[in-house]
Amino acid sequence: MPPPRDPSSGQTAEEIERYYRNVKIGDPAAIRTSQYGRLEIKITTVSNINPEAGSIHLNDDAVWGGVAYSVESGKSYYATSGQSSLIVPNESVTAWAKANPRGTPEY
Repeated sequence: MPPPRDPSSGQTAEEIERYYRNVKIGDPAAIRTSQYGRLEIKITTVSNINPEAGSIHLNDDAVWGGVAYSVESGKSYYATSGQSSLIVPNESVTAWAKANPRGTPEY
């Protein structure tokens, strides 16, 4: 059986930015991390919002990248060129994360 596909592959940068510009503290968030042929998606919640800086903070950190993210780019403030970024935690993303809690190789 082939590994599960990336459920966020159809999400656009505009869709992701629109979602995170409108979140409130306590809303769900999703962090997508890909490295060395592995994909991991972590579902967490928004813990702080700074509209002036265009940033949000999450309750949980990524495997790499910390808890602070740019709303515009979706990238981590701690590792802007890293492999962790925000995605929209829609139904397919949350279902994938639940079914693959440790991620999956060769996505």
